[in-house]
Amino acid sequence: MSDDPLDVSASADLPPARESMAADGTTIVLGDPAAPLAVRLYEDMSCPACAEFETEGTAPYLKRAARNGSLQLQFTLGSFLGPGSKFAANALRAAVDQRKFAEYHELLYSRQAAVRKSGGFTRDRLLGLAVMIPGLRGPEFDAAVLDTKYRDFVEAADEVLTTSSVKGTPTMAINGTLIPTGSRALYTDRNSLYRRLKKASAKAGK
Repeated sequence: MSDDPLDVSASADLPPARESMAADGTTIVLGDPAAPLAVRLYEDMSCPACAEFETEGTAPYLKRAARNGSLQLQFTLGSFLGPGSKFAANALRAAVDQRKFAEYHELLYSRQAAVRKSGGFTRDRLLGLAVMIPGLRGPEFDAAVLDTKYRDFVEAADEVLTTSSVKGTPTMAINGTLIPTGSRALYTDRNSLYRRLKKASAKAGK
């Protein structure tokens, strides 16, 4: 087993990552918000490429690294792909209150393809999927989903994405430096991303 917290394996037994909202009000953070190494993911919950990145690409490795204490993983959730994206972003913000964001986020992407075929995310579908996450459903969460409690968050986060230099989703930024979606290896190959993160971590530690 490696002593390097960034060199975390898929089989590692890890505690859940801390979940919090950043001071900007639009960023959801997994891991220690004080960690010097920060990776930001710009995503839309209805984006097929995002689902591929989250289920088959390097996103699961990033979540493990956040759980292992080696980085903070920041999410900016856009909703430019329609009402379903807005409903999903609102539900995910509500999941932060229950400390269930990471599990719910993973579940929604794993079911995204099937949901898109049936018309996209709706409030009822989001609640139906939430049943699969123990401890997520309850009066507070249900009301937040049904009433779109966090619509201001949804609109503000989408504004951050659409006014940024991001050209498409998913896009990754490492300590503020955008990684072009054309740099496919960092989105698909765990070892390539590990090496890039090691360099960024060393630079941040200077």
